[in-house]
Amino acid sequence: MALPDLDVRSVLNVVEENFQKVGLKAYAIRMIYIGEHTLPKDEIIKQFRKTIQAVNASYCEINVRGLLLVYDSYFVHIIEGSEDTVHRHLRFLFKSETDWIEEMRRLDDEAAQAAIAAAEEAAAEGLTVMMEDEPHQRSERQMFRRLKILTVYHSIQTLIFEGWQAVTANPPSLIGKLDIFGPLAEHMEQLRICLDKINRLCQIAKSEETLSFEGLSAVDAKMEALPEVALLDYLLQSQYILDLRHVAHLHRRVDDYCFYFENVWPLPTQFTPRLLYKLKVDDLFVEPLPVMPWELVNKETTDDEEREEQSGSSSTD
Repeated sequence: MALPDLDVRSVLNVVEENFQKVGLKAYAIRMIYIGEHTLPKDEIIKQFRKTIQAVNASYCEINVRGLLLVYDSYFVHIIEGSEDTVHRHLRFLFKSETDWIEEMRRLDDEAAQAAIAAAEEAAAEGLTVMMEDEPHQRSERQMFRRLKILTVYHSIQTLIFEGWQAVTANPPSLIGKLDIFGPLAEHMEQLRICLDKINRLCQIAKSEETLSFEGLSAVDAKMEALPEVALLDYLLQSQYILDLRHVAHLHRRVDDYCFYFENVWPLPTQFTPRLLYKLKVDDLFVEPLPVMPWELVNKETTDDEEREEQSGSSSTD
């Protein structure tokens, strides 16, 4: 009689089958972060698109996809992909910022040298030319003033976006004022409101092939999906929301843990009394202090002296 076939699949086989059902090769995440930029809309979109193309051009389990919403000075970025590709995008973005700053400094130095050369030529001809500020007095170049991460969804099963796109918009004005020094509950409530708007934005982007926010009226339903500038600025100032650069720095980093016994001196040994500072609330629940050998010697000596004194007093009587 033949034995029945046994199911010898491993956990890896089950995980691979689940990935095939949802059309993925690895676990996917969705990250939402916001920021304040200093470039024109077209230029900041160009910088983001360059990093996305660089990530997707290299080997990656899940291509980076998402939506970039750009205002005049603020932006919201919803990005999807595997954990490695998303954090690779962040590293490329910060590297692009560093390259841009170096390029701007080089152009500023060339412009300053050209201005000095023109002034020297004018002085040789007897003319007076007004010089601009010194190079060290120029404002510091930066692409992003502030960056904050709103949330990360881990192990998502369905991706919202088919590719990556960027749109520009003019957001509505916020009615009322927000207190940046308010309690934690107020900050979390404003974060929830912002995430609800972003979720509504994702649903609109999923339903429309060509997403556009140009020419919208104030009462248009799409306007409710745009986070207000005051709301984004409030979240960027919040002390309860993590900085994006800090989160990117922590990726794949394990800090060295310092144990307590490595911070004390002398090092704990069998000769170190570790119970000296224990509070004696009740002798029934507190271990007695260890008795040292020299204490036993002193105790025996004291007992002998007491016996001699008793014997001496009895003989005199």
